[in-house]
Amino acid sequence: MAYSGYLLQFGNMLLPNKYIAQNTYSVTPNQRTELSAYRDNNNSLHRATSSNFKTKITFSTTPLELTDKQTIQAIIANGMTDSTERKVLVTYWNDETNSYSVGEFYIPDITFNVIDTIGDSIYYGPISYTLIEY
Repeated sequence: MAYSGYLLQFGNMLLPNKYIAQNTYSVTPNQRTELSAYRDNNNSLHRATSSNFKTKITFSTTPLELTDKQTIQAIIANGMTDSTERKVLVTYWNDETNSYSVGEFYIPDITFNVIDTIGDSIYYGPISYTLIEY
């Protein structure tokens, strides 16, 4: 499938690119996992690599107001399949295959940096997210 104007979709909700800070989105698609490796008597390398590839995605948001942070959280919650594990179903642009891929990812702990409070709102510095495929 050709690029359709988005990088991430959680469940059936697109994460608008406007929330992703410029030059912070990074994807390492289809990471290979080495199951075993050794060198023989001729010093030739022999590797057994899993056919189950995994992807890692990182990005930071733009600075956000409380309502924007809540919007992002609602989008992520739309893809949540297990809130205890923070397991989410994600469709992402895979730069290795130049197509969209779907996978289950977990989201490690997130740090929220409050930079100001004005009236009834909270303002946040960029929030960094990491998605690691199961």
